[in-house]
Amino acid sequence: MMKRMMILLLTLCLLTGCNAVISEQTSATEDMDLDFKKEDYSYELNGSTYIQLGNEDIRITEAGTYILEGTLNGTVIVEASKDEKVQLVLNHIEINAGDFAGIYVIEADEVIISLPEGSVNRISDSSIYSQIDENDVDALIYSKADLTIEGSGTLYLSSEYNHGIVSKDDLIIDGGTYVIDVAGKAIRGKDCVKIAKGTFDLTSLKDAISSDNEEDEGRGYVYISDGDFTIQSSADGIYAYRLLQIDGGTFDITTVKGGSADSFKALKSEMEIVLNDGSYTIKTIDDGIHSDGDILITGGNYEIDSSDDGIHADGKVQIDNGTLNIKAREGIEATYIQINDGTISISASDDGMNAARQSSSYASNIEINGGYITIVMGQGDTDGLDANGSIYINGGTLDITGQFPFDYDSTAEHNGGTIIVNGVETEEITNQFGNGFPGMPGGDSGGPPEGGNPFGGNH
Repeated sequence: MMKRMMILLLTLCLLTGCNAVISEQTSATEDMDLDFKKEDYSYELNGSTYIQLGNEDIRITEAGTYILEGTLNGTVIVEASKDEKVQLVLNHIEINAGDFAGIYVIEADEVIISLPEGSVNRISDSSIYSQIDENDVDALIYSKADLTIEGSGTLYLSSEYNHGIVSKDDLIIDGGTYVIDVAGKAIRGKDCVKIAKGTFDLTSLKDAISSDNEEDEGRGYVYISDGDFTIQSSADGIYAYRLLQIDGGTFDITTVKGGSADSFKALKSEMEIVLNDGSYTIKTIDDGIHSDGDILITGGNYEIDSSDDGIHADGKVQIDNGTLNIKAREGIEATYIQINDGTISISASDDGMNAARQSSSYASNIEINGGYITIVMGQGDTDGLDANGSIYINGGTLDITGQFPFDYDSTAEHNGGTIIVNGVETEEITNQFGNGFPGMPGGDSGGPPEGGNPFGGNH
């Protein structure tokens, strides 16, 4: 189960007498199921039904294990009872679906697609679909039931029409190699996408991996525990409406403009991102990591090259550990930024860290309690740390190179740790403008806002 996550502003500075904000937010995603069922996917050859593919659609109407072999010019259609489980074993198949999906699940309790070791399987379509019922089928593999894909074989998906894999319920992937090149989304689970392991080479004109259920509480999330991902997307790389959580894996994500998308972020959520581990190489024309809510990073290695923000949260960015190398317009932007540990290197053409009011849940502060942080800014009106509220440095090492190391509207406190500016150690937190005072417009008094305009200025 997902550990109940509390995003807390640390109270270390209470020991040193500073006035940092103590703000608490309970995760709205604590009811989500992030476990992988210990399900037995094995099957007996003698008890299975062999199907030799040909030039006619295959219809499966009852529970069982079906081993598919050969080439199909058509569609495999599953329409079992809603309490029955169907397992499809793809044993070196090729499906030329033409003007419809290659595998279409109309009804079942659960469908398992198995990729046997050493098997190579291919599904492709054309640029036009002719619907066969009231459902708007728009993917090479389209399921209206819970769908699990597992094994160690290989699956090639190529769609001129739209998506690669779509489940209208849960989508679970546990192993396998996937090479997906599509005109839409590569992998989509409406309720959730859970990936335990596998190798993924994804090219998409829309989000590469997504879960977008906005209506149902506890749904609309992506959870990845391991895997090797190479993603080229003309939209967002990995998108989740409520929660994007990654506990491990290797990710090489590139986003470029193309198609009809207006967002080109590598990792994106409308509510919450939790990154506990993993290795990330990110190159984007938009934000590298973006949440309309909060971001929590507890570990991992990150190489981020962004034409916009390296890491952006409308609410809070909290970094507890990890190694982050960020090259971006602005390194880290959020309403509240809290660094507790880690090794962070930022090269920014604008501000290194910017705490600008975008959420009424937090004050616009920067709080550094630990870690080793190096910031190099570009020339001009740029700041190492820019807070529309206050700056609190309570520990760690902060090494800033640039013309204006600090800019804040309320207060600044150096309660611990080391500050180095342009190679010289200092105890002073200077202020570029110094035109904001507690309680006056444009500044934060140090506490969470109680209404009013949630958006503040940005130097």
